[in-house]
Amino acid sequence: LVAGAIALSGRSSFNGVWRELVGPSGSNIFYDLLISPISIAVAYLYVSLEIWGLLIVILPMLFIRHFYLINFRLIRANQDLLRALVKAIETRDPYTSGHSMRVARLSRSIAKAMGLPQRRLDRIEQSALLHDIGKIDAIYTEILKKPDSLSSEERSIIESHVTKGVELLQTLSSVPAAVIADVRHHHERVDGKGYPDGLRGKDIPLGARIIKVSDAIDAMLSDRPYRNALDLDTVRRELTLYSGSQFDEEVVQAIIDTDVLESHRAEVRVAEAQEEAELDPVASVATEDLSVTQG
Repeated sequence: LVAGAIALSGRSSFNGVWRELVGPSGSNIFYDLLISPISIAVAYLYVSLEIWGLLIVILPMLFIRHFYLINFRLIRANQDLLRALVKAIETRDPYTSGHSMRVARLSRSIAKAMGLPQRRLDRIEQSALLHDIGKIDAIYTEILKKPDSLSSEERSIIESHVTKGVELLQTLSSVPAAVIADVRHHHERVDGKGYPDGLRGKDIPLGARIIKVSDAIDAMLSDRPYRNALDLDTVRRELTLYSGSQFDEEVVQAIIDTDVLESHRAEVRVAEAQEEAELDPVASVATEDLSVTQG
């Protein structure tokens, strides 16, 4: 009944709402059953002690709720600080401005298309947001702006951003180990030819495999100093061509079977229009129209 009411009021799919309510493998129902004895205890205390019985239960619950609220606000504050840090890093290069934010949203969309549970969606989105945080070091700034191919020394420097990012995140107690692992391995390839550890196949964390593809998609659909953005058909061909070698086949299939690419291309277009509007205030009206059109 609850799932039906939410689906009708939100004009959503009943099956989708039902999956959210029951959780992965019915875990939410299990937790409901596990906690249900509390309701029996509350009823017993009320019958035995009346209003004093309720107070005995409510006061500890209010304390617990207050503790969780403070913890939630602290987590949100940390996330906001990390987002601000990532944004500050990317503003040094107009070609990568907003890249990590877009990769984070794209990674979440892909993970959702693969049917992953809510908790993993949140974790993968956080991993994707932080995947390039190692580039905070000024040593990468000029190399990233270079319009032609990199030397072997420059490529080695760029690849070091992975380990630098891990070193930074390991100093933050609020960042889970799984997120750090995703950041470390997001440049691994399923054929074992990636870096920094040369992992292959399923040895690479799923989050890292998703970020690997998301990173490539956003790069292909965005303008770069050395080329213009690719069209959707070309991106699909590239994903299919390198599926099983550079990219995970399951991740690529989830993208091909859905409209993830179309949605992300629309987001990139809006972002590009907004950047142009910042340089040309007259274009702001067109940007607003485009934002409404792309919804």
